[in-house]
Amino acid sequence: MVWIIVGLTTAGLLVLGGLAVLAYREVVVLAKALARSAERLAQAGADVERAADGVARSGGAALVATRAPSIQAPNGSA
Repeated sequence: MVWIIVGLTTAGLLVLGGLAVLAYREVVVLAKALARSAERLAQAGADVERAADGVARSGGAALVATRAPSIQAPNGSA
């Protein structure tokens, strides 16, 4: 009777160990996928910064070239 308990306990621990190895593999795969995603997001952020810098520079030049509308009332209409 004792040997059956020992055998079932050993079998249960082996099954749990196998499942732990499978879970570890999946965690490693997920970590690699997250690292790739973080790198792609960082690259996209850098691309957006470069594009925004160019737009800001050209927008600043356009702002200087045109006259900004005044928010004050015209003279004599107060």
